[in-house]
Amino acid sequence: MARKDVSVKMDGKDVKIYVDTPTADVVARADRYKAKIWTECIEDGIKTREELEDLLEKRGSWSKAHKEKETMIIKKIQDLEKSLYLGDGRDKEISDGVNIAITMRRLRSDLRNLISEKINLEQNCAENLSDNARFDFLVANCTFYENGQTVYNGIQDYNKKAANEIAFAAASALAEMMYGYDTTSDENLPENKWLKHFELINEKGSLVDETGGLVDLDGRRINEFGHFINEDGKRIDINGNLLDENGNYLITAKYNVKKATPVKKRQAKKTTRSKKPATES
Repeated sequence: MARKDVSVKMDGKDVKIYVDTPTADVVARADRYKAKIWTECIEDGIKTREELEDLLEKRGSWSKAHKEKETMIIKKIQDLEKSLYLGDGRDKEISDGVNIAITMRRLRSDLRNLISEKINLEQNCAENLSDNARFDFLVANCTFYENGQTVYNGIQDYNKKAANEIAFAAASALAEMMYGYDTTSDENLPENKWLKHFELINEKGSLVDETGGLVDLDGRRINEFGHFINEDGKRIDINGNLLDENGNYLITAKYNVKKATPVKKRQAKKTTRSKKPATES
């Protein structure tokens, strides 16, 4: 049985756990728990995915136009990938390839945002809620301390502690084991593999120029914080004006400053008060 060992920092201490691949018995119990949650959702009036999609389309939140846009973006990415790798029968400049790869990156970002919008709209349908409950059940029953002791005393105990570091690490580990979640998935995208082949991105996947310096999607030099910089590495705005480290403009305008003649302060004249004559009583 495969397992994944994980070290988690919890309350300043290192806690070692491992996550086992779910057994057939655990999977069967998780499926029953999923069915139970789905039934409860229906009884509580929570809509199914199909019902929710119909409602969203009527409201215009996720319409036919959204679906067509998703299909169009996917088609564009596929066409650009063919152009990037296969060309069109003539020699291309490297800059042409960079433009195609960057366009693919932008389109993929648009696609992710669109899909994320859809997921957010559908996250509370009966199917999603029951699927999430099934996964939580698996995490609760497949997570152990290094000595073999179970971390959670059932699904209810897991639900109470689902927001802490151990639960997050265990869920991430199980997702990677079950669904093949790849932390380097962006690195393996066609456009990034092409850019890496020509050494146009660094080890973190960030775009670089021929000198290895960071650049944005439009080829403008930036620092590690994404701020524009000039050839000397100094921070600038989009128009090349110098800025300080906080993003404020530096004084570069020239002014004719004349030293003003100091004004002599006039000394106030002393005034003497006349003493009033004493009155006779």
